[in-house]
Amino acid sequence: MSNYNFKNFFSEKYPVLHNNEYISNSHFLIKKSILKKSQLEFINNSPMDESKIKQIQQIIENEFRKPIITEFIPQLIFKDNEYNTLITELDRGYKGCNESISKVYPAIKEEYYNFILSLKCKIYLVNNDQVNPLAIYNSDNEFVGVVLPVYTKDNTINESQNYNEYLDQLKADQEVKKLRQENLKKCLYIRDNKAIVRGKELISIADIINDESYNNLYIEKIDRQDACVYLDLGIVCLDVRYSIDKQMTKYQYQFDRIKHLQSITLDQLLEDIRNKKVDNQFVNVTDIKLIELSGATQKEIQELIDYRQEWYNRRHQEEQEKRLKREQEDKEYVEAKNKIIEDLVLAAEQAILNKQEVWNNDITIYKSRYDNHNISLILYMMKQYNINIPLKTQGWINQALTSIQYNEEWKDYSYKYYKSSSNSTVFRKYLNQLIKVIQEKYAVVSMI
Repeated sequence: MSNYNFKNFFSEKYPVLHNNEYISNSHFLIKKSILKKSQLEFINNSPMDESKIKQIQQIIENEFRKPIITEFIPQLIFKDNEYNTLITELDRGYKGCNESISKVYPAIKEEYYNFILSLKCKIYLVNNDQVNPLAIYNSDNEFVGVVLPVYTKDNTINESQNYNEYLDQLKADQEVKKLRQENLKKCLYIRDNKAIVRGKELISIADIINDESYNNLYIEKIDRQDACVYLDLGIVCLDVRYSIDKQMTKYQYQFDRIKHLQSITLDQLLEDIRNKKVDNQFVNVTDIKLIELSGATQKEIQELIDYRQEWYNRRHQEEQEKRLKREQEDKEYVEAKNKIIEDLVLAAEQAILNKQEVWNNDITIYKSRYDNHNISLILYMMKQYNINIPLKTQGWINQALTSIQYNEEWKDYSYKYYKSSSNSTVFRKYLNQLIKVIQEKYAVVSMI
C-alpha cells in the first residue's frame, strides 16, 4: 500500500471545512474523533465553517438511510498523471436494470483509500451503485463518514492494472530499495565547501578489473561518465579526488595511476592531518570530519577548526599585504612612466616658446600598469589644454602631422605633414589656440 499526504487533500480550491464533529474537503466527510493527532492539529489551524458542514451532513443523512450492500475491495488500479484510481467491479444485481448494463465500477482515489485504511476503517458501497457516496465505518462497525466516488470511463477500465499485481510490484520495488539502502556505503566528500557524510552506492574496482589488490577502492555507481574514486577506511569511504572514466575501464592505465592509494590507511591519514598544523599546511573540511569520525575528542576537533580559521586569517592578511604592495608598485610604475611624458610636454612647450621645431612623436599614456593607450604628442598637448577638436582632425593629427615649427619668413608658426596625406583645412586654427594658451601660461608664470 502506497503512502498518502493528508495536507495535500486540501487546497485553495478544496479548503478545510470543519465543525466540532466533522472535517471535509468537499470530496470526503469524516469524523474528527478518528483522526491522528497531527492531522487534527493541522485541521484545527483553520477556522470552522458550521453552515457548509451542515449542508454536507444533511445530504449524507438522506443518502445513508439506504442499506449497505458490500465492502469496497479494489480489484483494478488506473494510473493517472493527477492521481491513481482504485476500482472494484460488481454485478448490478437488482430488478429493473437495463440488461445491457450488468456491471458497475465504483472507484475512489488511491490516496483517499490509503488514508481511510490507515485510520483502521473500511469503505462500503451503498445500494451497489457507482454514483452514491461510499460509506466509511470504523472497526466497531460505526458510521464515521463518506467519500465521493470517481466517475469511471471505458478507457479507465480497459487501461487499468490488476490491483494485487500492483501491490506486489510496490512490495518488490520497496525490497529493491531496501536492498539498495543496505548496500550503500557511508561516504565522505566535499560539496559547496562543506563536508558531507552520506550513503552512496559504490562499485568495487577489484570486481571491475578482477584484481583483489584494489579491494579497498571503489567508484560511484552513477550515470555520469566520470566516476569519483573512494578509499574505504573502515569508518568511512573517502573521496580521494580522483576519477575513473567508466567507458574506459578496459584500459589498465586508469587504475595504475591510483594504485598508490591501496596502501593508504586511516592511521596514516589521521597522522598527516595532525602534522598539517605543525607544517602550517591547509586543513580542509573533510580532514576535520575524518578526525571527528575517528573518535577524536571535542577539544582536538575544535583545535583543528580554530587552526583552519587562523590559517585563512593569515592567508587573508598575506594577500592584503601583497595587494597593497602590488598597488604601490603599480602606482610608482605609472607615475614613472607618466613623468617621462610630463617632461616631454614641458620640453615641447619650451621649444614652442623658443620658436624651435617640435616633433609629433607617438607617446604612451598610462592609467595603470595594464591600462594604457598611444597618442601623438601634439594631440595630447591640445587635449591637456581642453582644446575641442573634431574626431576627423584628431585622426589627421595622429596619422599625418609630423612636426610644428616657427617660420621666420612668415613670423608665424607652421607645420609639416606626410606627403602621403592631404593637408588639413582646419588644423591651423587649433594650432594657433595651442600656441596662444602656452604663451599665456608662461606669461603668467613669468609675471609671478
